[in-house]
Amino acid sequence: MLRPNKQQSPILCFEDLGGGLPFLFAEHLMSTARKAREKMSDWGPVFVAVVLFILLTPGLLIQMPGHQRYIEFGNFKTSGVSILVHSILYFALICIFLLAVGVHMYVGS
Repeated sequence: MLRPNKQQSPILCFEDLGGGLPFLFAEHLMSTARKAREKMSDWGPVFVAVVLFILLTPGLLIQMPGHQRYIEFGNFKTSGVSILVHSILYFALICIFLLAVGVHMYVGS
């Protein structure tokens, strides 16, 4: 058992963990989960970013603000203001989907 002396002040000792067995079991579970994460790749953020990029490309499907009206559909033209608006929308939606919702897609090898 580890006992803190005057020179060492560990945050916890083995007695605080209820003995060595639960600590070793928890360590084994964490290492197993870590190995499983290393084998699988998280493709959720990549998928969300690509889909949002395609959907929010100015002028491809929708353009805000447009040249003639506030919203135009499929005109294949763009402007600096439109790029700025679409960039802000992209940033907001990517933050919502990746941080708030937490989209994850694990693909194993």
